[in-house]
Amino acid sequence: MTAFRLSPALLVLALLTGCAGYQVRYDYDVTATYGRYKTFDYYTSKKGTGGTTSLMDTRVRAALERELQAKGYVMDTKTDPDFLVTYYPIVRERRYRTTTHVGWGWGWGFRPFYGGMGTSMSQVHTYKEGTIVIEIVDFKSNKLIWQGAAEGALTGLDNPDDANEVVNRAVHDILAKFPPK
Repeated sequence: MTAFRLSPALLVLALLTGCAGYQVRYDYDVTATYGRYKTFDYYTSKKGTGGTTSLMDTRVRAALERELQAKGYVMDTKTDPDFLVTYYPIVRERRYRTTTHVGWGWGWGFRPFYGGMGTSMSQVHTYKEGTIVIEIVDFKSNKLIWQGAAEGALTGLDNPDDANEVVNRAVHDILAKFPPK
């Protein structure tokens, strides 16, 4: 019987590849009356901080509008909406370490013939992990009523096609639990 041994570098690579997806988390105010919400607008537009400035903002905003409208909500920029939506990315630098052990030895188990030498080399690798956070605020009370996040959704987006697909799927998955039943 032969034992299969996975090197530490391959183990870390396998773990990172296996975790290439994202995890959705959400929380909400259980006392809010979600059935009365019909219209929405963006929180940033009510605060006067301007519109979108980056391609990722444009992707997230388009996905948000599409998902909320598919749920029957109407975007209302002319009058006071029922709720405000805000979103933002959180990008953190993450690190992981790989260690490679190299050794050489000889001998028969007798003290004069026994010996060996070895060394270990460690490397620290960094990558950026990105999360999309979506918050929904009651317009009248200015109170946060719902929050969702896709942790790791903005990690490893190498090209625009990947970014569009992942952002659309992540926003859909985040808003799958809105409104709460």
